[in-house]
Amino acid sequence: MQLPRIAAYVKALSDGHIPVRWAGDLNYGYGLPLFNFMYQFPYFLGAFFVALGSGLVLSFKLILLSSFLLSGVFMYLFAQKLLKDEKKALLVTLFYQFAPFRLVELLVRGGIGSGFAYAFLPLVLLGAVRRSFFLTAFATSLLIVSHNSLSLVFFGIAFVYGLVISPSKKTFLLSLLTGLCLASFYWVPALFERSYTYGDLFMKDLYKTNFPPLVNFFVPNFTNDVRLRTAEISVQFGFFHVIGLILAVIFIWKRKIKDMLTKKLLVTSLILTFITLYFMQPLSINLWENFGLLRQFQFPWRFLAVITFTTSLLSLSYFQLRKNAFYLPICILVVLSTAFYWYPPQGFDRVKAEKDFWNYPLNTTYFGETDLVWSAGPATKYPENRIQIIEGIATITEFVKKTQIHTFSVNAETPVRLVDHTQYFPGWRVYVDNVKVPVEFQDANWRGLITFAVPAGNHSVRVTFGESKTRIIADLITLASASGLILAFLWIKRKRLVPLR
Repeated sequence: MQLPRIAAYVKALSDGHIPVRWAGDLNYGYGLPLFNFMYQFPYFLGAFFVALGSGLVLSFKLILLSSFLLSGVFMYLFAQKLLKDEKKALLVTLFYQFAPFRLVELLVRGGIGSGFAYAFLPLVLLGAVRRSFFLTAFATSLLIVSHNSLSLVFFGIAFVYGLVISPSKKTFLLSLLTGLCLASFYWVPALFERSYTYGDLFMKDLYKTNFPPLVNFFVPNFTNDVRLRTAEISVQFGFFHVIGLILAVIFIWKRKIKDMLTKKLLVTSLILTFITLYFMQPLSINLWENFGLLRQFQFPWRFLAVITFTTSLLSLSYFQLRKNAFYLPICILVVLSTAFYWYPPQGFDRVKAEKDFWNYPLNTTYFGETDLVWSAGPATKYPENRIQIIEGIATITEFVKKTQIHTFSVNAETPVRLVDHTQYFPGWRVYVDNVKVPVEFQDANWRGLITFAVPAGNHSVRVTFGESKTRIIADLITLASASGLILAFLWIKRKRLVPLR
């Protein structure tokens, strides 16, 4: 599904559709507001790789590779700055990179969005440790646009750990808020316009069959045993991650930890680990039933992403053993213990005709996340004509279609009604001779499609997709925040350059 999405994003950017919200050629050319609700950063990076000359498959691989490498670099920089110990930083990073679920996300699920969420979470915390307002705000905005649901829970994780480790709490909180504002162009429409889609209806019960048995988290699945998988997903913490968790409990219980920072990190990580375990068990079903936002996570096992981060920090408990001889073997074994996951255990598909993904007919979603409530559902075939006359007599010529604009000429012998075989979504407008005309999208015969009237005579028609009121407000918040950050940066830089008198 990722290949046609990358292609659709490339086409939208090429057509000047910024910010990208509409995928015009998907859904048999009826289009859908895919990128109004789908994370943006991975596809933007994919478009960059395509612009450099890579194909869709190579672009997809480069996205995955970039996310994995960046997550390791940023985690190491964060841990090294926080702990001021290169050995500890390396161990934490290896635990983070080689947690089994990380490799499941990478090599089973192909999670290009989640991969960058893993990368930008430690970057946010690096900004907090460095007391860098600009870095924290920028990293927060990247985190938000990297993945839908995971960015939300990681934002909460960044908030908690940031309050624990940040030398300046007020600056940190203000930078988080600024980062949210920078990314408002994406998350505000995604949140407030999702009621236009079938997503909530189709996804509302997914969680019920995706609670993993508790034992599956702790038993290594080296043979890919189906009994240790949930929805084809291995849900193990990792053998050495579990040991680190147990050691942390023991040392905290026996009050063996003297370093206050280490104690804070272990206690915070243990609390979040147990809270996350609760959300992944049927005990929490009442919360899943009553909170719609929680159901946006779709699968309870998705909270394993939090466990990946918390158990990485719990690896600090190994250093309480005070036996340096353990260090190098543990580093090696943490890596080698995941060797089973290095080759996709569920197999992979070979793409024989990449060009097929540039003209992909389906909608690339699984649970109706972008199927519009007033439509008749996903399209099943291409229309005979993009513009169709449904009343009157006319001739359509000079039709040109881009992602966000369709133009054509109408020679109408009588007043006519036309249908543009494009799904309506707030923001679609029709202009006849540069005059805006009313749009009807609830005609029972043309459910969810753009219909409109054109008077007799020769006319030029333009059907365009622009921003709704909600999206305009979100865009303005982003622009104002970005402008404010740039001005503040220039002012600070100029102030530093002014010589003292």
